[in-house]
Amino acid sequence: MLTSTTRLVTYGERIGQLAAEHPAKVAVRQVAPNGTTVALTWDELERRTNVAARGLADHGVTAASTVAIGLPPGLDHVIATIAAWKCAALVVPFDPTASPAERAALAAALGGHVSIGTGTWATIRPGWWQESTHSDAPMAVEGLPRAASLTGGTTGLPRVILRPRPWAYEDGAWLASHERGQGMRLGQIQLVALPLYHTGFHAIYQGLALDHEIIVMTRFVPSLFPKLVAEYRVSHVRLVAALMRMILDVPDLANHDLSSIESVHHGAGPCPEPVKRAWLDLLGPDRVYEVYASQERIGRTEIRGDEWLQRPGSVGRPAGCDIRILDADGQPLPAGQVGEVYLGSPTAKQPEYIGGGPLLAERDGFFSVGDLGYLDADGYLYLVDRKSNVINVGGTNVYAAEVEAALLEHPEVADAVVTGRPHDYLGQTVHALVVPVGSVDSAVLDAHCRGRLSTAKVPMSYELVAEIPRRSSGKVRRSDL
Repeated sequence: MLTSTTRLVTYGERIGQLAAEHPAKVAVRQVAPNGTTVALTWDELERRTNVAARGLADHGVTAASTVAIGLPPGLDHVIATIAAWKCAALVVPFDPTASPAERAALAAALGGHVSIGTGTWATIRPGWWQESTHSDAPMAVEGLPRAASLTGGTTGLPRVILRPRPWAYEDGAWLASHERGQGMRLGQIQLVALPLYHTGFHAIYQGLALDHEIIVMTRFVPSLFPKLVAEYRVSHVRLVAALMRMILDVPDLANHDLSSIESVHHGAGPCPEPVKRAWLDLLGPDRVYEVYASQERIGRTEIRGDEWLQRPGSVGRPAGCDIRILDADGQPLPAGQVGEVYLGSPTAKQPEYIGGGPLLAERDGFFSVGDLGYLDADGYLYLVDRKSNVINVGGTNVYAAEVEAALLEHPEVADAVVTGRPHDYLGQTVHALVVPVGSVDSAVLDAHCRGRLSTAKVPMSYELVAEIPRRSSGKVRRSDL
């Protein structure tokens, strides 16, 4: 816990430290979809972000400013973010492909702010620092750099949640205990394949603070993943289930050397059991970690692959928090019974929004984001679904995630999502959107589901589609369904 006497190293100062330690070492390597790369050394990263920070200061950016960054993954994003933090500003990353309505909602929430991007909405274009005549020496700034993240974009317009801690570190305490326990260390080589407006943001910037050499893909190309791991001896990576599935489909995956990987972290949504097992076979169970958490930062669970094999489907036990499973009246439920998942810890609190947002459900200092699940006798959590995704079929609750998992077990289903459709008598019925990879049809899918699900859970209708509307983070745009 930070105190008034704690010596803090700001993010910008940390970059300067590492540049002084090994100026010629590569800090960030940008990889285009065709495999071409551009790299910055630590000295180049330090100097370019100093120039860019002075340029931002000329645009009026101070410690009181908010800087919204809508850039694709790559060097421009890294330079813009670190430069804003060197001004002690608040950084809000967002999807560069966001709709006009989403951008308008973000602008309304943020109020006065500076936007960096390529669209007509941008205040500043990327690369402005390249022609700058500013000094590349560090700039004296007072204040602590902050960040905020967006949530709610899959079901509606985004909300802006302020990260509770600044981007600053106790001097020498760079690596958190939970990171060390999940196979992370200083000086790793990290491949960043996730979008930088989502989980990839923490991955890339925490990685740089940990002296990682970062390899960032400007766009995820499954066939590139194993090649980059083998060529650069990647040791750490974060993924989501959608990307894990795509990587498994790479035809020559087994011909690439993936032995350098020390830890793979995945989360941000359920991983189908066949996909999870395939990764445990691919890398070994002691190198695959699953994390359940939320942008609201009310708590987290963790599980390593070898634990998961003993408890398939679990997302682990609480790490630094406690879990309660409560019924609709707020009463605790025994092991094995499904209820709403509440997390609590000494640091858990209602999220602080920029521009306002809803309070989480709260009971006795425990908070819920609306997930449903149960605990086993040993305290391991199993998620069932998000409460808002439950489909009520004639009084029977059907969990969309369970039906989607059953569909994804079919070898000719590349992707699937389930939603509810209004019905005059039943209230709702289950409707499935499926991306086929072969000659699968509705009759085949129906037979497949009936062999795995009870009657109420079997979709009443199927729709074969070219793709599921997902964000690049892998999350479904349920508002588009």
